[in-house]
Amino acid sequence: MKEEFIDKDLGKVWVIRNARAMNVIARRKPDYIQLTVPHRFSLKQIFKVFDEMKPRLQLLEVKPKHLFNPKTVLETISFSVKIESRDVKNFYAKLESGVLNIICPSSFEFANDLVQNTIRNVVENTMRQEAKRIFPSRLEELARIHGFEYSTVRINKSRTRWGSCSTKKSINLSYYCMLLPSHLLDLVILHELCHTVEMNHSSKFWTLLDKVTDNKAQLLTRELKNIRIDW
Repeated sequence: MKEEFIDKDLGKVWVIRNARAMNVIARRKPDYIQLTVPHRFSLKQIFKVFDEMKPRLQLLEVKPKHLFNPKTVLETISFSVKIESRDVKNFYAKLESGVLNIICPSSFEFANDLVQNTIRNVVENTMRQEAKRIFPSRLEELARIHGFEYSTVRINKSRTRWGSCSTKKSINLSYYCMLLPSHLLDLVILHELCHTVEMNHSSKFWTLLDKVTDNKAQLLTRELKNIRIDW
């Protein structure tokens, strides 16, 4: 669930309540502050913690948004992105042989927000289509190998969670997992499969995740936490 308020010094603040969050996590974005809080935090608690964090947040440098242009180097699990500027009338894109070719008229100004959004939408739509093609079969394979059972799988566009699992054993995977290396995609899938057995992050959960990752649960989880999406 997302809420929003305006701070007089830092501007827009998005509050995301997360049932699994133990602490408040604040991230400085180009256009807003993202505040992830435990699900049952009251507004009074949120404002108190935010006020304590403000001095640090004011000092954080805002990283610029990723700029898509012909120099862009972007690799996903199943395709790479190649952007070209040509003497053509219309913008078009085609996924072929593992390459998403995006052709832009030479008149395009890549710093323009409309151009950026057009390219970003094409990339994200392709990621979604490829995730729907790849993730369910990989989930089924890993579940079979390790003896897990799940009910359904859905692909979503979450930027704050790689995946989730409901009490009914329904698994959600973000199509942004397409940006992960394959071994970390497997970690996300195995993490959610373990939640079909252990719905919390107890010692039993980590023991189970260790069992299915050759005792690399903590190591791989730390690697995953270092992955950031800059667009």
